[in-house]
Amino acid sequence: MTAVTKGILYGLGVGPGDGDLITVRGKDILSRTDVLCIPISKRGRESVAYTAASRYLRDDVRIVELLFPMSRDEDVLEEHWIDAARQVSALLADGETVTFVTIGDPFLYSTFGYLLRYLRRENPEAQAEVIPGVSAINAAAAVVGVPLVEKDERLAVVPVPVDEEELKEIAKHFDTIVFLKVSAAYDQTLEMLRRIGLDEEVYLVTRCGSAEESWTNNPFTLRGEDVDYLSLLIAKRRRPL
Repeated sequence: MTAVTKGILYGLGVGPGDGDLITVRGKDILSRTDVLCIPISKRGRESVAYTAASRYLRDDVRIVELLFPMSRDEDVLEEHWIDAARQVSALLADGETVTFVTIGDPFLYSTFGYLLRYLRRENPEAQAEVIPGVSAINAAAAVVGVPLVEKDERLAVVPVPVDEEELKEIAKHFDTIVFLKVSAAYDQTLEMLRRIGLDEEVYLVTRCGSAEESWTNNPFTLRGEDVDYLSLLIAKRRRPL
């Protein structure tokens, strides 16, 4: 365990992918960062977060890739969380200003939450600050031009896959449902929406905030095709089920 902490860790949300959507506070932190930590699921894979943040970094910034593999094995995951926390703790002990960048917001389905949890176990005295970012949920709504919720409406955020009976219950009580990670079960999710009568107004937004951004209000035409990992669905309920 590190006895003395001199540096500070920033968990910085860079938004959905467009560097222009990084907050003024975020840009300032990036310009003062000594070490930039980038979460990756596989060596050599593109980092959307780094691409968005890169224009605001100093030329001498040090880049550290933290590997968090796409695995359901809790032991494998914990091994990597611990390793990442120890790397960051060592950097803080050296007095470095460390920034961990993540797409969207650091506390909304982000790897940063796990890193912070294990860092606090490894080094309870570690200084950390979170810089919020624009979530893909908000950015996608802006792209399609449809309010997520109004008046007394309710919003649900659901990662895919989801059980159909559970989805039926969610649909009864929420007016808008945003589905994340839809590439994991795209066709199945659309079929469930059709079966429960929530298919009248559905939007698919892909690569929101990037040069490859696209969206459609008829996602059913894309059944059977590979959907990009950075995609989400917005389903609006306009009548009682």
